[in-house]
Amino acid sequence: MKCKDCKKELKENFVFCPYCGIPLNEDSPEYFMRKVIECRRKGKMRDALKHCLMVSEKLNDPYIYKLVGDLAYLTGEIELAIENQGKSLKHLPEFTDSIYALGISFFRMGMIKKAINYFEKCIEKNPEFSMAYYWLGHSYYHTGNIDKAINNFLKLIEHSPESKIAHYHLGISYHSKGEEEKALKHFKILEELGVEYSSLFFHIGNVCFLLHNIPEAIKYLKKALELNPEEERARNLLTRICEPPHI
Repeated sequence: MKCKDCKKELKENFVFCPYCGIPLNEDSPEYFMRKVIECRRKGKMRDALKHCLMVSEKLNDPYIYKLVGDLAYLTGEIELAIENQGKSLKHLPEFTDSIYALGISFFRMGMIKKAINYFEKCIEKNPEFSMAYYWLGHSYYHTGNIDKAINNFLKLIEHSPESKIAHYHLGISYHSKGEEEKALKHFKILEELGVEYSSLFFHIGNVCFLLHNIPEAIKYLKKALELNPEEERARNLLTRICEPPHI
């Protein structure tokens, strides 16, 4: 028997080549998993998905179903992702990775209420699953439940202080409630961290305008336009502030 990869002669029927580690049986789960890894390293996600599906046909394993779901999600095959994430959960009901993944997939499908259900389940089983708070915040925001959105973005910061983007979404959420002082507080936290993007400066400028701090509003709207001359929201508001009304 000879290894097809390293060409070494083998005296026994090994599952893996003892010299190079390559699976020897090309119809085995081990061989297909090796192909999954190789394809992912090369960025060939659809090929990786194809081989992972072959593994799932041979192994009734919740971790493999979860991996199929992940690959399907990455290639845009969301229904296939949901199908396999569901299989994973059927075999391992406490598997919070799959519960969370189903929430993400349903969110991407626009099925927000189902997404909320899975994110809530994920947090119920594992309160330390910080990214579930992030997506739960987004989900509640999209349903118009701003208070719950704010609550989950605050919990994200509590569980993961490094998730600074939560301050941006808190600013947006507070602004949508008309609580401009709180919105400004969170936007300014990002600015103090050295964050610079035009939408942040637009929102700071807009909030300052609503708080009747016109000099600060002008300063931040100009900053937004310096970073992105095509930021029409900033341009329109700046024009509204600076140009006298037509009589």
